[in-house]
Amino acid sequence: MKIIKDTGIKESTDSRKYHYAIFECDYCHSHTEKILKDGKKAKYCSHKCYAANRIKRGAYKRKIISKKYYYIYIPEHPYAIGTRKLYIAEHRLIMEKHIDRYLVKNEIVHHINEDTLDNRIENLQLMSASNHIKLHKLNAKRQKNGQFKI
Repeated sequence: MKIIKDTGIKESTDSRKYHYAIFECDYCHSHTEKILKDGKKAKYCSHKCYAANRIKRGAYKRKIISKKYYYIYIPEHPYAIGTRKLYIAEHRLIMEKHIDRYLVKNEIVHHINEDTLDNRIENLQLMSASNHIKLHKLNAKRQKNGQFKI
């Protein structure tokens, strides 16, 4: 910000004396009065001006691991998940490319060898949610006390 005019020393509401000046914002060209030392450090005249002119950095990482799955940054995907709808599970993305359409929400991509980080197409199998539950229930074994392992 550039100094336009030095307005001198003024007393604030808490009876302290500060050196004030009028500054011109480099981005919106508006004039604001600020404490001299604060205005020299400031880059923007207000938070609103900062928000309008800041450079958005985008995704922090292109690929992340969350809950034992790889997620890829694709915000334009219609079924992207996350707090800001930015990521899609890699195994679902690979299956979508293989069958050449988007997956419906009740379609599950099953990892055949149960390694959730192994996303080769040979290791992926598309099935409905109910069939996926049935498959895992068939593999569930009872413990010696008769209960199922969780």
